[in-house]
Amino acid sequence: MDVLSHYSSPVIEFPATQPLEKQNALVDNCTGTDPPPPSKDVATATQLKKEMATQTEQLSARTDGSVEYDERALAKWLRQIYPLVERELSQPTPLMDEDQQQLTSQVALQEQLLVQIYQNLPMGCMDNSQGLAIWLCVHTNNAPVLVTTTVAPHDDWCEHVDQQLKLFVPQRVAHGDFVVYKEMKTLPLKSCLRSLSTNSFNKNMFAGATMDGELFVWLYEQSRGASDTNVDIKQLHSVSSTQGAAVALDWVTEQRLLACYPNGTVLQWLVSKQMTLDWEYAATVGGELSTMVSLGLNDFVLGTNDGGVYRCWSTTDRSSGKPLQMLALRRHRFMVSTLLRSEMDGHPIVISCDLSGQAYYHDMRHEDEDTAQLIVQIPLPFKNSIACSRDAKIIYCPSNDGALEYYRVSDGAHAHVKGALRGRGNLIMISDNGCWLITGLYGSEFQIFYIENNLRE
Repeated sequence: MDVLSHYSSPVIEFPATQPLEKQNALVDNCTGTDPPPPSKDVATATQLKKEMATQTEQLSARTDGSVEYDERALAKWLRQIYPLVERELSQPTPLMDEDQQQLTSQVALQEQLLVQIYQNLPMGCMDNSQGLAIWLCVHTNNAPVLVTTTVAPHDDWCEHVDQQLKLFVPQRVAHGDFVVYKEMKTLPLKSCLRSLSTNSFNKNMFAGATMDGELFVWLYEQSRGASDTNVDIKQLHSVSSTQGAAVALDWVTEQRLLACYPNGTVLQWLVSKQMTLDWEYAATVGGELSTMVSLGLNDFVLGTNDGGVYRCWSTTDRSSGKPLQMLALRRHRFMVSTLLRSEMDGHPIVISCDLSGQAYYHDMRHEDEDTAQLIVQIPLPFKNSIACSRDAKIIYCPSNDGALEYYRVSDGAHAHVKGALRGRGNLIMISDNGCWLITGLYGSEFQIFYIENNLRE
């Protein structure tokens, strides 16, 4: 006889398809001869709707059909619901998460502006150098000519004499709808350049200031013919100044060049058959001048190393001897590293940026007041060099390792283009048509970006 085990097997349950507590009435479906019960058609009958929103109606109704409300219950319900409503209004529930909003804005910005790495330009210089670059006239396929140079690390007095100015010209690629920048000309320099500036009234002309206090004016020339190799850089003028190296250059007209110096001196040169000094202005701004931008004849903006921004102008010709008027604009906390002239919504503005990446938009429509109401804080890491689009609504910044970051001023959306170089870029320059960007210097290379605006009309 087998010994029974005390092991209990698990219970396997098959739940009923119908609830056990529910009783279903069985109906006989057989055919009968009894007459059907009397029925009443209620499809068109109206039903009285009872409002239970506040749960304060009494069960008893008056003879006239109206409902009697309990005032005490209504007051009690209002006291309970009021704090909840007030809390909801003071802290409304967001429509979407902040990270999701930021991601949506970033995707929208990347769809609007397609920024891609176009080409690297090797310079063959020593590492840890800085670079200067400017865009000249458009050559082909909406691509402008490019001039670059390198600046070796040193103080104001320059020991490096083996410096060169290089000309890169875009060349069409056979069987392709794109161009490649090729080095077409190399011009030796006496010393490193401190600043470069393109003549916006004649983009074949540009100027440069050396570390030893000389000013040069060059002319880009292209021979008429089928070949694109007949290009040259011709030196037009060269003058020396006792003020030292000019920290910034800008063109007032086609034949007038402004140069500003750290000691507060601003010189205007008349560039014609000869290069002569037109007038000299000494700005009393306290700190040293770090940058400058011209707004027109006898009208310019200065930036200093202690964060000051000053507008200087005169309503009369400077040859009359009347001094310039000066207006202190909104001040930065750190050195002003960049001044840009642009337009926003059809109004002239000046964008000033300091070493902390804080940018001010100064409205230049009023001469007697500063209307810098728009402030943009570029996220970390700090950017001391910026460029902007033609409508001033997009700010571009060079990042580490050849990367590029750009920001939309209206909503703060930003996007990132990953780079593949080494080093930290100190230069960024955008072309006048807003399609080309150059950044650098990364090791011994510049990097060119191409910008395609998908919303362009």
